[in-house]
Amino acid sequence: MSSSTSPSGGGLKGFLTRTGKVVHNTGTYIFQVGSSAAMWTYKWGGSTAFVVATSSVLVFMPLLFEIGREGEMLEMEKLQVNDLKTKGYSDRQLREMGFSELVVHAPSVASLGGK
Repeated sequence: MSSSTSPSGGGLKGFLTRTGKVVHNTGTYIFQVGSSAAMWTYKWGGSTAFVVATSSVLVFMPLLFEIGREGEMLEMEKLQVNDLKTKGYSDRQLREMGFSELVVHAPSVASLGGK
């Protein structure tokens, strides 16, 4: 009697051979799907990062410049108010001239704590 044996025959050797092929094929499939998902994420993330960066530059940079400019204007007004106060102008007269309350009568640190 002759017995035909196939490479993926029965027994422990056949089971391990088949299992090894299944594990290899599954790993290859997972790698392919994972790498394509990673590439999609990379491309999408790059586009998203570009949109966020350009939007930030277009929106927030002018805002930061304006905040800085406003701070400089308040400092200039404070200097003008101090100069006018040394010339004898009252707080009421300075407010009538159009100076803001913050510049004319700057709150002290002690008065801010009482609120």
